[in-house]
Amino acid sequence: MSHHKLGRNERCWCGSGKKFKHCHLDREQQERISPWDGATKFRQAFKTETCSAPDAWRSECSQQISHSHTVPKSGSLRKIARNGHVYAFIPSIENFTKNDGLVVPELVGLKHASTFSGFCSKHDNAIFAPIEKQAFTYSQEQCFLLAYRSLAREVYTKKAADSLADLRRDADRETSPEEQYQIQAFNLLHDLGLGAGVRDNDLYKSTYDAILQKGEFERVRSYVIELEQPPDVMCSASIFPEEDFEGNKLQDIADLQSTPDLLSITSFCDGDRGVVIFSWLPESDQACHQFIQTLDRITDSEVTNALLRFFFEHCENVLMKPDWWEKLPKKTRDAVIKRMVESVNPFQAKTEKILTDDGICFLRWNVVRRLCIGTKL
Repeated sequence: MSHHKLGRNERCWCGSGKKFKHCHLDREQQERISPWDGATKFRQAFKTETCSAPDAWRSECSQQISHSHTVPKSGSLRKIARNGHVYAFIPSIENFTKNDGLVVPELVGLKHASTFSGFCSKHDNAIFAPIEKQAFTYSQEQCFLLAYRSLAREVYTKKAADSLADLRRDADRETSPEEQYQIQAFNLLHDLGLGAGVRDNDLYKSTYDAILQKGEFERVRSYVIELEQPPDVMCSASIFPEEDFEGNKLQDIADLQSTPDLLSITSFCDGDRGVVIFSWLPESDQACHQFIQTLDRITDSEVTNALLRFFFEHCENVLMKPDWWEKLPKKTRDAVIKRMVESVNPFQAKTEKILTDDGICFLRWNVVRRLCIGTKL
């Protein structure tokens, strides 16, 4: 609809729900939001304090909110840290501005690496004691808790991103009407996708909450790759996998009417060994089972490259050993940064066969064994 055909008191064309006079009237004359204001709002959204314990337990919350580590065991990150720091990709406005639109990894202190303020101290301690205070024995309870914490972080970050809708809507100040339409059309699609992601993650969270409350850990299915040493790259994520390692399509996440299958991944270390673990529930079998079958077919000599392609494609929450990152050839580092940037850029058309061999090789991690828990391939 043309700006000129809208009355001042009509609802704005952009979908904000505000009256035109309070929204896009004379938008081209409205002062642009400063990068500093934008960065402040961005930081505030991702520092909101909450407790992600099941609703039925929330009356018992303690006042203090923990900075929960999504990569389990603080010892995990210490194994790959140098002077208490690891490399991480920080998607801040300052980072984008400083590096010409690229997200370049920065050294981050362990206190802030991989943390989110998503559990009160009481529930953080009580729920995750089996993975923080016990040796990792591949029990289904431990496998479930890794997936639970990774999903809780995903719910938290999606809601934080969703809360920035007004900031995204105001990004077209001081631009021409044509640019305003383009920016708002992008916002509309972005918010639809984000809203579906929030809805789907909430659905899974309520299922995972019920499993936690009832102790039905036997429902979880896991595939574990045990490594001789701590992995140089540690991460935690819950994703809706779209393709397997052979380039076959698994599900269409653009179909906003259906709930996609969910897969959780954590890579960490326990003692001196490395652990990479994928977990899912029976209702996500269709996509996840096929995905894991194609991972299982990759030889031990090639599996490091495959895992790292997956980590850099699907996990924003990636933490890297400084010596490992700095010793990578520049060409390899550039390829990793390109993959990370394209995977988070909503304007970037998705490449097909994104997890198949791209010729980028990394130092090989020695596989000790692979095992299935609660499932057969």
